[in-house]
Amino acid sequence: MSRSFSTWHRREIGSVLLVTLVILITWQIPMLSWVSYPFRLFGTFIHEICHGIAAVITGGRFQEFVVEADLSGLALSAGGVRWFITSAGYVGSAVFGGLLLRLSARHVSARTLLMGLGVILGVLCLLFVRSLFGIASGLLLAAALIAAAQRLPSRWAETLLLVLAVELIFDGFNSLIGLIFLSSQSQVNTDAQIMAAATGLPALLWAVVWTAISAAILVFTLRDVYRW
Repeated sequence: MSRSFSTWHRREIGSVLLVTLVILITWQIPMLSWVSYPFRLFGTFIHEICHGIAAVITGGRFQEFVVEADLSGLALSAGGVRWFITSAGYVGSAVFGGLLLRLSARHVSARTLLMGLGVILGVLCLLFVRSLFGIASGLLLAAALIAAAQRLPSRWAETLLLVLAVELIFDGFNSLIGLIFLSSQSQVNTDAQIMAAATGLPALLWAVVWTAISAAILVFTLRDVYRW
């Protein structure tokens, strides 16, 4: 890798991380929450879809999922390996974000990736979503991704893809930080509580493990694709 190529990527990812940091900050300011809302909503869809994918690849069946306006979601599946399915929501989001980063760094067309994301999201919404808000918002997000792929200049499409990828990893990581606190409260039903019931290990332990895995995925992905 040439020095100029490496430097260009460092500047690029630095800019994306800065934008992502701004998005994360807006989460804490109610007046500005609308700025990050579409990205967080996208993250919720990916989270629930990852549960479904995990069910299918472990021999189960993905039945349906719902997404609500408060960014909560629920995926229903039958069969499969339960601990793997439960873990796939948070960890899968980080893995998916890392995959988008790797594809972007390998010069896969951002427009192609955005188009693929839009089409796949739209199809999965029609097939599996069973809430009115979920269908409407999912199709709207899908249409926005497809429109971005068709209309945005190449550089803007690349920037959008990188923001989606990095934000997706940080979204999962931020959600996991919240999950750690929720998991210390036995009355709160979370993925970690489901894992605790299935394995007998504390929910807090699972939340910490998932957080560590997501952080590791972020670090190793950036080190790999940008050669820091």
